[in-house]
Amino acid sequence: MIGTDESRAETAYRQIAGYIDGVEDGARLPPESDFAEMFGLSRASIREALARLRAEGVVRSRKGSGTYAMRNVAPEMVRLSVISSARELAEWHEVRLALESEVAALAADRRSEEDLACLKAAQERLMISLLTGRGEREDVAFHAALAVCAHNSKLSDALGRLTSHIFNWGNLSAQRSVLTMAERRELIALEHGAIVAAVAARDSDRARAEMRRHLLAGRTRVLSDLQV
Repeated sequence: MIGTDESRAETAYRQIAGYIDGVEDGARLPPESDFAEMFGLSRASIREALARLRAEGVVRSRKGSGTYAMRNVAPEMVRLSVISSARELAEWHEVRLALESEVAALAADRRSEEDLACLKAAQERLMISLLTGRGEREDVAFHAALAVCAHNSKLSDALGRLTSHIFNWGNLSAQRSVLTMAERRELIALEHGAIVAAVAARDSDRARAEMRRHLLAGRTRVLSDLQV
């Protein structure tokens, strides 16, 4: 089983989702500290739950204003389930592998020069963040920038719904100390760099292969000694 951080985040997710069911569409939600006190949970768990709800389109954050309920949203293409075991993590990873490999191929075919510049900038921000931390949010932003290059709003939306999976994947890596920060930075430079190079060259087959290699390498690093 994954550690208690995931189960607490799932509890926070369910509690906040229940709270949202009882408010009007567009209502301003309490700040993280209030939710933490309300439910007896850590702010880290509340923050992760809100990130998942944002990815699902249930809440929306406005800079300098707060977070708001978005109850009247279209049904999810895929409803994300909690990742509470190695097997569930592996299954969601397979979903991501199938989806994002094709996103990378489409990105290579369809990207504009502006898209490519944004993708490179996202990679640069990620590399800078890895000098002082694990860069999970910047990693998510890189993959989101890649999805934008594919120019398919449905695929981009579906990939966005895997944001909580990406966070859980990074959290498990951190808990198990699979890589040092220096090792993580070196691998991301190589693996993401290969993806960016393929997209820049408009080589869809290579972009697909490099993304697949990147995601399978992450799976091997984290799940190699877990029973699934």
